[in-house]
Amino acid sequence: MELSVSKMAANFGISRSTLLYYDSINLLKPSKRTNAGYRLYNDADMERLNKIMLFRDAGVPLAEISNLLIAANLEVTAQLLKRLGELNKEIEAAKKRQNIIVKLLETSILYKNLKNMDESTWLAILDSAGIKRETTEEWHSQFEKHSPMQHQNLLELLGFDADEIQDQREHYRNLDKK
Repeated sequence: MELSVSKMAANFGISRSTLLYYDSINLLKPSKRTNAGYRLYNDADMERLNKIMLFRDAGVPLAEISNLLIAANLEVTAQLLKRLGELNKEIEAAKKRQNIIVKLLETSILYKNLKNMDESTWLAILDSAGIKRETTEEWHSQFEKHSPMQHQNLLELLGFDADEIQDQREHYRNLDKK
């Protein structure tokens, strides 16, 4: 089975220009070209692109992916362990920034008045900040997953009582499972 650039891109949910770029940096060359010069990709190319996408989604830089595609298992494992360590550092840094933001908020007038706000006021503030309800749901879900105690503290800050907090946390834990 051979696919054109457009069909290959559509199958992987990427742009046509991404495939052309991968070709220009020798990351993914098409297995064949038509007489008119059009690129055609076969099953092996699709398998290679699948691996590229997995590495890319793991945050491995494109410059390193071509080496991983030809590396021995041990080298790939070492690179992935390195990336995992980098991600752990990024998560820790994000948690530190999150704590700093909470501390900064503690001194703000808005923070001091959060418990006095009703839900519609709170949603209006989020909306004016460009945060839509769907985004808020995802944010709470991820907050609950990665920092459950900080999430609890936020819900307490927002003025929810113990039963409401329990319901909210359960709701957001279940969202993550869907």
